[in-house]
Amino acid sequence: MEEFLPSSWKVYHTHNGPCPYRAVGQWDNLTFYADQLPIETYETLLGKGFRRSGTSIYHPACENCRLCIPLRVHVPSFQPSRSQKRTQRKNQDLRIEHVPVVFREDVFELYRRYQEHWHQRGNPTSREEFVEFLIDSPVPTEMILFWLEDELLGVSWIDRLEDSTSAVYFAFEPNAQHRRLGIFSLLHEIEYSQHCNRQWHYLGYWVPDSKKMQYKADFRPSEVLLHHIWTPLTEELRHEC
Repeated sequence: MEEFLPSSWKVYHTHNGPCPYRAVGQWDNLTFYADQLPIETYETLLGKGFRRSGTSIYHPACENCRLCIPLRVHVPSFQPSRSQKRTQRKNQDLRIEHVPVVFREDVFELYRRYQEHWHQRGNPTSREEFVEFLIDSPVPTEMILFWLEDELLGVSWIDRLEDSTSAVYFAFEPNAQHRRLGIFSLLHEIEYSQHCNRQWHYLGYWVPDSKKMQYKADFRPSEVLLHHIWTPLTEELRHEC
């Protein structure tokens, strides 16, 4: 993988502790840092299986594990399923707003509540951690705000690229869990990508044996990156992975 990257980029092998998706294993990445990246460069990196966290661009490099499988939805062909349509109807009372990525106190506080209640994070997220993770970006990024009247219920971050869009992160109000806002936000992102005439919407990594990651495979038609080749994700392949 490193041979693909320019020699001028300093690449690190990072050790990030226990795997966040599976009960066993350690989480290791191949990582480099970039304050700015040409859109076409990052889009090429997405096509090679990279993702980003703030200005950190990374690719899984875990020992004896290749279960973080990149997944992307074919935007022009996407049609929501019956279940996804129900989620859309459930949230038709929400107002959706696209805004530039800047620090906002209301977004930061929602993110902290989400981390504390949904991910059981013991130590409160600092402002600096939040900015490094979700405000700093080397490519064009937008925030999408989901409002119920004057109450902010959810925020998603999305990268807008030349031929694609890429989901970065989503956080929601813990007491709004019944709305399935994570599904609803992705449905809106794909609809937005269709409106922008993009071909692909990248959903990050799909981990076949992780329950909390199964929803990604429900967005169809989609492709997964297997053995460096983007391959249609069929029902048969879904059960083989």
